[in-house]
Amino acid sequence: MQKVSGLMGVLVVIFFLSSASFAYEAIEVKNGGSIEGIVEFSGGTIPQDKMQKLSSEQKYCGHQLPKEEYLIKDRKIQNVVVYIEDIKSGKAIPPEPVTLTNLKCLFVPHVAVGFKGNRFVEKNDDPIFHNIHTYIDGKTMYNIGLPEKGSTINKPLTKTGLIEVTCDSHPWMHGYLQVFDQPYATVTNAKGEFVIQDIPPGMYTIEAWHEALGKVKLTSVKVDSGKVSKIKLEYKK
Repeated sequence: MQKVSGLMGVLVVIFFLSSASFAYEAIEVKNGGSIEGIVEFSGGTIPQDKMQKLSSEQKYCGHQLPKEEYLIKDRKIQNVVVYIEDIKSGKAIPPEPVTLTNLKCLFVPHVAVGFKGNRFVEKNDDPIFHNIHTYIDGKTMYNIGLPEKGSTINKPLTKTGLIEVTCDSHPWMHGYLQVFDQPYATVTNAKGEFVIQDIPPGMYTIEAWHEALGKVKLTSVKVDSGKVSKIKLEYKK
């Protein structure tokens, strides 16, 4: 029994040492490189966004609002989260909180990235009641009412992963917050463009996530000191 206990102790130590070795390490990045790119839909028929009919608050919100699921112009895709996969060290995580705003009965921005250890701020800029309900892995994180214009939520981001942001008062409201434990993540703009900066030289895998189209990745992306690597990520269906 003593031998088994000793073996278990060794395994526990190895497990924790292995886990610690995978933690992201902030280092000074001198003359780092950058990755610039676009995310494009290269398949056949381009998916079209839909309008949602509103069941309440029509006096303030109107009778319909865009779903914002497919924001694609000239085949360039907006609201795609792009990040470096499994990067172990690099620049420090920025200290700024990530903010989502309830504006005209939508979440602005519709998709955002945040970083573990930072704060998540939700602001109500509407003169109506919103009830913010966030989920991660199907489980509730926060369920808090914002009763009036100027109300805010300020909570820590303690887990990595995809957070779904909803409003229990208005079922058409839906947003996403992807939380990372490293700072090399961003969201594409209206032209499908993104930039990731201050990257240590090396070879990387770049992954992209879209709420409806899923994930794509590009392997063996080389980053050189002080240089820009230009790439394109494609969704084909």
